[in-house]
Amino acid sequence: MVTTRMSYPIALVLISLYLSGIGVAVLFNVGFGALAVEGVSIPNEGNRISGLLYRPVQASPVNPLPAVVLVHGISGSKQMLSGVALELARHGFISLTIDLVGHGNSEGVFGLGVDPTLGTLAAVRYLESQPFVKASSIGLVGHSLGAGAVRATAVAHGNIAASVYIGGGFGDVVAGSSHGTLNSSFPKNLLIIVGRQDVLFDLAQLKRDLRPIFGADQDVAPSILYGDFPNQTARKLITPATTHLFEPVDPSAVSEVVLWMSNALKPMSLGQRPPLEVNLTYFYREAAISISLVALIGLVFSITSALFNHYPALIQAGKQGKKYGSLEDWKVAVIWGVLSLALFLPMFFTGFLLPFPPLLFGSSFAWWLLAVAVLGLLSALFLLPKFSTVALNLRSTAAEAFNLPNAAIGITLFTLMFSIVNLTEAVSHIDLRVSAIPVFNDLRPMTRVHIFFSFIPFFLVYFFVEGLYLHEFHNWSSHKAGFRYEVSAGVKVVAVKIWPYLLTLLTQYAPMFSLNIRLFPSSIGFLIEFLWGVIPLFIISTASSWWFYRKASNIGAGTIFNSLIIAWSAAATFPIGAFG
Repeated sequence: MVTTRMSYPIALVLISLYLSGIGVAVLFNVGFGALAVEGVSIPNEGNRISGLLYRPVQASPVNPLPAVVLVHGISGSKQMLSGVALELARHGFISLTIDLVGHGNSEGVFGLGVDPTLGTLAAVRYLESQPFVKASSIGLVGHSLGAGAVRATAVAHGNIAASVYIGGGFGDVVAGSSHGTLNSSFPKNLLIIVGRQDVLFDLAQLKRDLRPIFGADQDVAPSILYGDFPNQTARKLITPATTHLFEPVDPSAVSEVVLWMSNALKPMSLGQRPPLEVNLTYFYREAAISISLVALIGLVFSITSALFNHYPALIQAGKQGKKYGSLEDWKVAVIWGVLSLALFLPMFFTGFLLPFPPLLFGSSFAWWLLAVAVLGLLSALFLLPKFSTVALNLRSTAAEAFNLPNAAIGITLFTLMFSIVNLTEAVSHIDLRVSAIPVFNDLRPMTRVHIFFSFIPFFLVYFFVEGLYLHEFHNWSSHKAGFRYEVSAGVKVVAVKIWPYLLTLLTQYAPMFSLNIRLFPSSIGFLIEFLWGVIPLFIISTASSWWFYRKASNIGAGTIFNSLIIAWSAAATFPIGAFG
């Protein structure tokens, strides 16, 4: 284990790595000084829409530039399309990526019966009012739910010069007068991007359905330009090799969006040719952010080590091995994995019926983890003693875990991490994420703070029971001492936790990418995509609980810390509202 003497230099290295990663991300985010980036708040029907504005420094009232509004999908946020926004700004566009109504930092409640543009029209009006924007040349980009909002905005506005629908915007979901009727002239200059592994669409059927929209007699061929830009009838279908969730960050998709807007919003002078390729830098920014995220987690570990080494009285029990008996790793993996997979879909639908905490998909997430914990606890009390050496005294275990020192450590470390992340975002407009997957964001509006507290009881129960299975029932005395063996043990614990989710994704996507076979229907496949967001959080939480336990032989501080960070992530990520 790391000694106290080593903790300080390691902490300094991790702080330096975190700041360096954020610094590099900021440099790429501002185009090394070529762009100005600022947060904006836009009025919308009595509420506020939160946005992130990328503006080339040469934009001015005497040199107004064309502009693009970018809109994310359901349970997304403005950061998810910030890579596209960055590349558009680098190529001479004002770009504004927004949080839809009820999403991210925007106010309001998402659900049926609200403004079909979900705040996108307000964002367009905001851009039109800016003196550095060429108001006659505004384009829209939307992903999934956002594509439907973009389509409704084109109807309500009437003079949108170009639209990009990514993984949505067509079909029965957005039918009706508010979304208009797609045809060969509406919307103007339409680019459609659908990943070949997008579970929501049958590409063969889509190519047939797009015939009248593209003015084609035969099935639409991908990557072929239909119509033309001078008459604003340009049409194109792009099918990158990616999934629904990752369409907005796919490099080929990002390049196509930039090229499309360049052709649609920037008229070519006589003799000029449209650009044929785009140089991209956004993935360097994302890599730097990922490095900072890892450094921040490592910093928490380093501080934890120093705390426990400085104050050994905080350790409630020594490393005595089998405190409650032990359970083989494969049994833990099977029991915890089977419970998690078996309850995933039923409890997600239960969350639609019991919308508390009041976040779409967030309630499902909370009830899922609670159900896993309750059944896991019942199994530990009544089933495990029959076929293992496990003998759990629930009252003493809970009293040992939930005491004042453990609570103080968990809350203090969470507060430190929360403060660092929020200060970073406020100063740099950089949030911590893994590619398109948001990990930690700030808790605005105030409604999200209230929801944060409502999540905590669900997750306290879950991480307490998980701590029993992954740590208390584990025979740690069988592990050798030494850094290599410690790391090996940590990796094993993480693998025990995430194997069912990795297996599910492999079962879904291996046949899709290799044989173009889809084993799960579109609705189930869409829910499975949420595992891409769950896995990074579970890796962080499991690594954290393992580290806390190895330092203290107690699951209390790790349970409290994980409950707080997952409640934070859930409260900041899911949209406020519900179906119905």
